[in-house]
Amino acid sequence: MQTLSALIVSVVFLAAFCSGTAPAWGQAKDIETLARERAHHSNPGYRNPWISEERAGSTMRLLEWKVSSNPYRKEKKNKPYVSVTRPDVKAIVQGGDSVTYLGHATLWIRVNGQNIITDPVFGDIVWFIDRYAPFPLPPEELAPMQVVLISHNHYDHLDKDSIRKLGTGPLYLTPLGYRDWFEDVLPGARVIELDWFQKYTLHGVTYRLLPVQHWTKRTPFNTNRSLWGSWLIESANRKVYFAGDSGYFPGFAEYGRKFGPMDAALLPIGSYQPRWFMSVYHMDPGEAVQAFRELRAKVLIPQQWGVFDLTDEPMDLPPKDYRKAAGMVGLTEEQAPVVPHGGTHFLP
Repeated sequence: MQTLSALIVSVVFLAAFCSGTAPAWGQAKDIETLARERAHHSNPGYRNPWISEERAGSTMRLLEWKVSSNPYRKEKKNKPYVSVTRPDVKAIVQGGDSVTYLGHATLWIRVNGQNIITDPVFGDIVWFIDRYAPFPLPPEELAPMQVVLISHNHYDHLDKDSIRKLGTGPLYLTPLGYRDWFEDVLPGARVIELDWFQKYTLHGVTYRLLPVQHWTKRTPFNTNRSLWGSWLIESANRKVYFAGDSGYFPGFAEYGRKFGPMDAALLPIGSYQPRWFMSVYHMDPGEAVQAFRELRAKVLIPQQWGVFDLTDEPMDLPPKDYRKAAGMVGLTEEQAPVVPHGGTHFLP
């Protein structure tokens, strides 16, 4: 029974990286109008209303990927060294607004004196995927978090052990459909669920849930039963955008027009090969750079690289492709840095 359960978990987890068909954009309505009309609500669950057809979690699509040839097979045999820096917690707390990259989609953001952590994952995920770059410091040595932002429920973004370590002290902000999970995992947690374009304000900082092109699943039976999204963090003089997971889509340009300019865009640059399989739900580094420019952000903080070996590309390829893509459009190191694991970028 235990072996069967492990097999189910592995299939579900790997299916979290399945791709759908190519999106058909050019809809007459913008993303916000679709959201206000609840076009993303289906019965049951949710969908990306600007895509004509989705095949999220298709078992056949997954098997097709697993038996395909990986052109990076030789390179993947060599595991590159990933530098990990221990954050200076005291200096970060005293240093004003900042973004500290803790690995994968876990970032410690400070805005207006609030400590915010995104998609906290402190260790390995499921039984068969080890953490390659270690978490930069013992989680209990982090500053106390006031807010935890969850983008979606895939195992590399929503982890039971990590949530339990954070405890019931922080406020958990999630998309729709997560309250029952938290009641089971962390009874007593304060959870506020938001729909797309809804917002919540805490002590002068507003958290706005914005659509992205992704999906959700934790078991074989709950595909897209919970919503997914990205987060725009706003104070009187600061805007920080955390994308979570997303394929490239028209929403980035729309957010740039409506909410830009932004101080920082925290965008994923990993889990993108092969493109025929990943492109709908995962940006590649070039698309991340394009999204950054459309968001009208001042600095791009890349996330989701060097921690979990999830897709075909070698572990050290995402930052290389990212630097190449940034250079091709003339972005400087200051505009598009590679913040090391445990490194902090202080916002001016």
